[in-house]
Amino acid sequence: MKKLFFTILLILSYLVAQAQWGNCATEARWINSDNEYFYEYELAQTAEGNTWFYLSSSYNTHYIQLYDSTGVATLGDSDLMLISDYPQPMSLPINQSLYVDRDGNALVVIPDLRYNTDGSDLTTFSVYKISQKGEFLWGKEGVALNKGANTYINGFLGITQMSDGSYVFTWLHSDETETIFTIDLQRVSADGKLLWDVNDTRIADPEGKIMYFWPYVVDAGNNQCILVYTKGSNYDLYARKLDFDGTAVWSEDTRIYRGGFLLVPLWTVLDVEPSGDGGVIITWYDDRYFEDTESIYMTYVKSNGELGFAAGEEGQKLSYSGYRALSTSCKYDPASDTFIALWREATHGQGGYRIVAQSVSKEGELLWGEEGLEVETFDEREYSNIQLEYGHEGEMLAFYMKSNTLEYGNIDVRMQRIDTKKGALVWSESKVLTDTLSPTHKTDLKVTTMQHCNSGAFGWDDRGITSDPDYKRLYLQRVNYDGTVGNPTDAGVEEVCQSDMRFYATSAIVNNEAIFAVEMSAVAEAVLTIYDVNGAVVATPFDGVLQAGKQYVEWRADVPAGVYVATLTTTQGVSTVKVLVK
Repeated sequence: MKKLFFTILLILSYLVAQAQWGNCATEARWINSDNEYFYEYELAQTAEGNTWFYLSSSYNTHYIQLYDSTGVATLGDSDLMLISDYPQPMSLPINQSLYVDRDGNALVVIPDLRYNTDGSDLTTFSVYKISQKGEFLWGKEGVALNKGANTYINGFLGITQMSDGSYVFTWLHSDETETIFTIDLQRVSADGKLLWDVNDTRIADPEGKIMYFWPYVVDAGNNQCILVYTKGSNYDLYARKLDFDGTAVWSEDTRIYRGGFLLVPLWTVLDVEPSGDGGVIITWYDDRYFEDTESIYMTYVKSNGELGFAAGEEGQKLSYSGYRALSTSCKYDPASDTFIALWREATHGQGGYRIVAQSVSKEGELLWGEEGLEVETFDEREYSNIQLEYGHEGEMLAFYMKSNTLEYGNIDVRMQRIDTKKGALVWSESKVLTDTLSPTHKTDLKVTTMQHCNSGAFGWDDRGITSDPDYKRLYLQRVNYDGTVGNPTDAGVEEVCQSDMRFYATSAIVNNEAIFAVEMSAVAEAVLTIYDVNGAVVATPFDGVLQAGKQYVEWRADVPAGVYVATLTTTQGVSTVKVLVK
């Protein structure tokens, strides 16, 4: 493996500012105040490593914030920026409210009653597009997707971006009787114009007898998308490919699973992800033979609508241990051109728990054997909140929570790296990301990807901190690719000269990523350029505006071994660091 070493050529200094992420698990960022409850939060990361954070609080308030990689809040004067305070229905969307597009903008969908004039619960789904500078690109009022036409207040939402930069939104719709459920779809241009008539694109039974539920949508390339949904009282799974104008591409919808599901919230059962080649993969668990033994299944729908696995509408079974298999998460792995699934298992008496991963070829072959890869061995203490996320090329990251006692509370967050080509764990033991000294009950874990960056963010809500058992505090923290948390500590550096800028390398160097620290006395435009020994530009990790204070810039050193020069050019001066890649 290549390693990075730094030699300081020239460093210019200034007044040091404090970064915002803590440097240990006990210094996580506390978001909500003691007297404020929150309903829902979501996290998503930009390609630059910034983290979008959305919070739905009490009193009809919805907030947004963008944290840079060091935890500095970049929007507004306060810690959270208000998006909307319109009156809202009693319940909130239960699938997806936050989406980050290819340009790093945040799209937030909020249900509100702004068009409710008769006292009913006619709900509008309003979408706001917010730039990384805090600009409301579709106006402060956002764009109304349906203008009070929805009466079912638990609208199930799905969002994806099309090839031309437009967006497709889908949600659950019902009539005034709330007995006939249909699926609505709307496409919105990059500048906020409604492109479809929902009456034309609505998926519904003409006779009003068959109900449609649980819509998911993924980008299929070529300005097309794939909708995954359930149909009928048995919740049979189907897929439909939609063209740019909302019409169906395939001659008929693809039936994914010939069985169905019991009356349970399917967002707790399904995971729907793009397959990397214009198709879609779906994992779920079911107990189809009523043996009190749930198993994990996967289906791959190709871009032409065909089922890719020989198992067909049965779905490819992934778990063969005989234990109860639950809580699945899946991703397409471009490094191995396979599909990776992660799930937890429990003994029938709930006396033991473990976590398992599996790699599946596009033909449905189980590449890690029927036993799969054991990510965590059996333990009588429970695992929960399973989440599979992208790591660097050839790796997936498994995040989950673990109880440290058999009693309520004392739960920590853990991380493990999976080498998808070898089918092996990178670490002999998982990394603990949270403090386990205080016996608090953590839940609702959410994590950002680290596919393009050397760090991400994770959040959880913590109960049992106060005397009120229903009260929960929301915490955020930075997680680094090496399993540490908080901002990296600075390497020892040699001071060469003084100025209003300081630029140097930090000590947190893992997996071929260099982390540079920059300290600015004032806001300034800046460009970080990497040169080889011949003076050729090999990368430009940063080209934008640096804020006053201390911040970090990351560079993924996907370059041949050798000597490279990193030069930071700003209106306050020029500073250079030599980088040796081995």
